[in-house]
Amino acid sequence: MQLEMIGILLGALAIMIIIIYIKANMKICSPNEVMIFSGRKFKDKKDKRVLGYRVIRGGRALKVPLVETVHTLSLNTVPIEMDVAGALTKGTIPVNVKAMANVKVAGSTEQGLENAIERFLGKSQSAIATTAREILEGTLRGLLATMEPEEANAGRIALGRDVANEAREDLQRMGLILDTIRIQEIMDDKGYLDAIARKKNAEVHRDARIVEAEANAEASEKEAEGKRIAQVAEIEARRSVVESETSFRVQQAEWLSGANRAEEKAKIAGEISRMEEMKILEERKVDASRLKYTAEVIIPAEAEKEALSMRAAGNAAATYEEGKAKAEALRLLREQWEKQDSKDLFMIQLLPELVEKVTGVIGSNLSVERLTVVDGGGNGGGIPHLVGSLAGSVNAFFEQLKTLTGIDVARKIDEHSGAGLLK
Repeated sequence: MQLEMIGILLGALAIMIIIIYIKANMKICSPNEVMIFSGRKFKDKKDKRVLGYRVIRGGRALKVPLVETVHTLSLNTVPIEMDVAGALTKGTIPVNVKAMANVKVAGSTEQGLENAIERFLGKSQSAIATTAREILEGTLRGLLATMEPEEANAGRIALGRDVANEAREDLQRMGLILDTIRIQEIMDDKGYLDAIARKKNAEVHRDARIVEAEANAEASEKEAEGKRIAQVAEIEARRSVVESETSFRVQQAEWLSGANRAEEKAKIAGEISRMEEMKILEERKVDASRLKYTAEVIIPAEAEKEALSMRAAGNAAATYEEGKAKAEALRLLREQWEKQDSKDLFMIQLLPELVEKVTGVIGSNLSVERLTVVDGGGNGGGIPHLVGSLAGSVNAFFEQLKTLTGIDVARKIDEHSGAGLLK
C-alpha cells in the first residue's frame, strides 16, 4: 500500500510539473500582434533560408526554456500627427501644413514583416511613429515643392493621395504600412494665401455685381420684348379670329355643297347598287341553270362514258388474256408437233374426228334406203364377201390417209397394240 501511495504521489507530482511547465512556456499570440521566438535556427518553408527566429501570428506555440526568447510586436494602428512648418512651395513661398496619418507594422512577410522585425523589435510605438513621421514629412515636403500654394490648398485630397503613393515603397522597406493620410490644413506666415483669398473674394464680388447688372439689363430687355410680343400676339389673335370666321363661312358653304353632292351621289349609288343586285341575281340564275344541266345531262353522260370505258377495258383485258392463252397453247402445240411421235399421236387423236367428217360427207352425198345382199354361191359370196369388202375399204382409207398426212395409222396402231390386228 505504501508503494502504491508513493507511485500515485509521484504521478500526480509529474502531472503537476508538466502543467506548470506548459503554463510557464506556452505563449498565446493575439490576433493584433506577432510573436518572435529567437534563440534557435529555423529554415524558412518558402525559400529554404535559415533564420535565427520563428514568427507566430494568431495562435500559440511552446517556448523552449533557457534556449528561446519571446518578443511581441504590436500590429495596432499608430496615429501620427504631423506639423510641417516652413515647407517651400513652387514659388519659394513657405507654408505650414497640418496632417494626420495612421501607420501599422506589416503583418506578413510579403508586406515587409521581416524588415519590421529587424528594425523595430523591442522598440516602442513612439519609435515606430517617429520613423514613419520622418518618411511622410519628407515625402510631403518634396511634393509641396512642385505645387503652387493655392494649388496645394485646393487639392488637399489629391495631395494626400500622392503622399501615400510616394511614401508607400519607403514605408514597406521599413516594414510599415500606411493606412490613411489626410491633409487637414495649409497656412502661410506671409499672408500669401490670405491675399489670394481676398483677391478671389473681390473677383467674386465683382463678377457678382457684373452678373447682377447684366441680369437687370437682360430683365429690362426681356420685359420690353415681352410687351412687344404681347402686342403682336394681340394683333395676331384678332387676325386669327377674323380668319377663323371667314374660314368657317367658307367651310359652311363647302359643307352645304358637299351635302348636296353627297345626296345626289347617294341616289345614283342606290340605282347602281340595285342594278348590280339584279345583275348578281341573273348571274345566280344562270349558275343554277348551268348546275342543273350539269347534274341532269353532263354528269350522267360522263358516268355512262366512264362505265363504257371501264367495260371496254374489261373486255379488252379478257380478250387479251384469252388471246395470250391461245397463243401459249399454239406455241406448246407447235413444239409438240415438231416432235414426230407427238405428231403421230396428235393425228391418231384426230382420227375419230376425221372419220366422222369423211363419213359425214359420204352420208350427206350418198343415200341408201335399202341394202340387199345376194349370195352367189360358193365360199366367197354373200355376207363374207361384204365383210371382206368393208375391211378392204378400211385398209384403203388408211392408205389414203397415209398419202395425205404422211402418217401410217395402221403401223402406229400395230406398234402401240403389239399385234398386227389390222393386217
